[in-house]
Amino acid sequence: MPDDFERELQARLAVIEDPTYDDPARADLPARDLVVLAVLGVLTIVAMIVWSYPA
Repeated sequence: MPDDFERELQARLAVIEDPTYDDPARADLPARDLVVLAVLGVLTIVAMIVWSYPA
């Protein structure tokens, strides 16, 4: 079992250390997604402020 683990670890490290490897998790978010997140954040904050004060 340790041999299988070591072999798999080395295979994964070889992929990550490859200079041509493009990590999709480190890609930038598109501008549209950033705008949507900003608008949703502002709407959430406004809704929380309005909800927290009694009428």
